[in-house]
Amino acid sequence: MSALRKMLNLPPKEPKGGEEENAASGDVSVGTPLPESEKGRTPSRAPAALGWAEEEESSGRSAVRKAGRVAIWLVIGLAAFTGVRTWIFPAKPPAPIEQADPQAEARKNNVPEAEAQQVAARFARSYLTWNAADPDARAKELEADLAKGIDPKLGWNGAGVQLVAQTIPGTVTQVGGKRARVRVDVRVSVVTGSGNKTRTATSWRGLEVPVAQGKGRVVVTGQPAMVGMPTAAEYKAPDVPEADSQLSGLTRETVADFLKSWAAGDADQAAAPGADIQPLGSGLRLDSLDTWVVDAGSGDKRTGTATVRWKLGGAQIQQTYQITLTKVSASSASRWQVEAVTAKTA
Repeated sequence: MSALRKMLNLPPKEPKGGEEENAASGDVSVGTPLPESEKGRTPSRAPAALGWAEEEESSGRSAVRKAGRVAIWLVIGLAAFTGVRTWIFPAKPPAPIEQADPQAEARKNNVPEAEAQQVAARFARSYLTWNAADPDARAKELEADLAKGIDPKLGWNGAGVQLVAQTIPGTVTQVGGKRARVRVDVRVSVVTGSGNKTRTATSWRGLEVPVAQGKGRVVVTGQPAMVGMPTAAEYKAPDVPEADSQLSGLTRETVADFLKSWAAGDADQAAAPGADIQPLGSGLRLDSLDTWVVDAGSGDKRTGTATVRWKLGGAQIQQTYQITLTKVSASSASRWQVEAVTAKTA
């Protein structure tokens, strides 16, 4: 018996048919008497019968067989238990791995931009306003936005007179650690002389204000610094489109009438039906329509450029508009009317 059959506790292998016949024939030849003609001769030796022989199993081989059987049943049991457990308690999908965002981590140390701009603009107005006749007023205003313990004079020697007309907060430069610098453009008016010789000169000043996130709010952490103002930059305008001279001449009066009505607050009367054009307000009057050019094109909607001269505040000022015309039809007649008016984009 093979070791594998013994390990699996299988029955012995059945002998084949030929083996049984050989065994039987061997037995018959041994037990059957010889005929008379064969007496006196020495009988030939019949071959030994073949068959299964029992073999004693050693204790070591028996232990291996039992251990193998136990191992096989353990594997089968584990597979069955695992399958049932997954039916009752299905495996949970792994939690998604959160990717770290370095920029998001850095933003946690930023100063809130809107609050920083508000504080810096208010501080800049107080900082660049001074009057030697009332020095305490400036210090009191500055203390409201300065971090505690900083001298509110901030380097002013207590002389002169200067006023601030306007402040425009700009870029916030984050420097980490909940600190930042805020750019503020300030329109200042400097008063010089006295009596009949008093003069006021206005100009723009650039100021950078250091701020930080304090306890509960943004505060100014020290003296600001004057910085330069932007200078002019080059720009190449796109080529001017070709003009439709015929339509320009046909619609010039239409555009001029609209501009007069617009300045008078009656734009709805001269504009196309459905147009949404807000009034200009009082104090403005059309002086002239200097130029009107319709761009080349086709269709019932066209655009053109108008150079307009307004009268305002005792002066004249020229401005350039982009005007959209639409063709309005009624019965068998049609005409061009203004649908929209905006600043000209060069």
